[in-house]
Amino acid sequence: MSALIVTGALGSFGRVATRWLSARGDAEVHAVDVRDAAEVPRGVEYHRLDVRKRGFEDLVRRVRPRAVVHLAMVRRFGFDAAQRHRINFEGTAKVFEVGRRLGVPKMVFCSRATVYGALPDQPQFVSEEHPPSAGRTFPEMQDLVAADLYASQMLWRFGDVETALLRPVNVLGPTVRTLLNRYLGRRRVFTVMGYDPMQQVLHEDDLGLAFEHALAPGVRGVFNVTGPGEVPLSVLIDEAGARAVPLPESVIGAIRGRLGFPEIPRGALEYLKFPCTVDGSRFARETGFEPRRSLVETLRSVPRVARRGAAT
Repeated sequence: MSALIVTGALGSFGRVATRWLSARGDAEVHAVDVRDAAEVPRGVEYHRLDVRKRGFEDLVRRVRPRAVVHLAMVRRFGFDAAQRHRINFEGTAKVFEVGRRLGVPKMVFCSRATVYGALPDQPQFVSEEHPPSAGRTFPEMQDLVAADLYASQMLWRFGDVETALLRPVNVLGPTVRTLLNRYLGRRRVFTVMGYDPMQQVLHEDDLGLAFEHALAPGVRGVFNVTGPGEVPLSVLIDEAGARAVPLPESVIGAIRGRLGFPEIPRGALEYLKFPCTVDGSRFARETGFEPRRSLVETLRSVPRVARRGAAT
């Protein structure tokens, strides 16, 4: 049986990938993370390793995986900026370097559609050719943008490695802890008065399905991954079961993380003002990907227990 390695396996996306890929039963899944082992799916072999250290290279050499799914990224913005850069950019570079040098035939890297930025002059539906521009208004995302650009370079620098770079839209679900999931998990959320941008969401199960499609032989390139449709932010909040409180942007700056409202970075407010909607037709066309969860199912998948009060 062939082997797969999933890095960042105890993170939100890592748990989704490990659970989904191990359930397929056609590959031996090795889960890698720096944290103490939590519960992992039956049959998955867990390795407590830092991808930047020698132990990870030894694992790749020993198991000879047919693919590495790299998800070892810090996406929380409360982390020290230097540490985020070391993990997100330097860690990504190391994983690709080890994979290339040891002959791993396929690398899958999961970025985010949010790297394009939420900008007033953005096209309605952004294609993969559009440059990631989130750093213009959201400097905390620079390390994520840098990792994304590094992975995309692998496509033309090393043609012998089949690289698939995924840029999924906002992922919602009962187990993921994305910024949007935490935002919607509150009983009431602020919105920027006068703005109601379109939003795209993807159920965590469909993210797992996207990983499966990306791992198929011959799939190579940069791909936006979209869900079952688009809705205005107001509809997203209502369907998730929260209550929207429109406020002037100046007021939001003073109450973020207070009075029961969610804490989000200043740069994230741009995504509550302007759309960051993408065109996912390339991935659908080249892989046959089609989300299985409906828009209503996806919008209502945010855990309701998080709405009892305190931030998580």
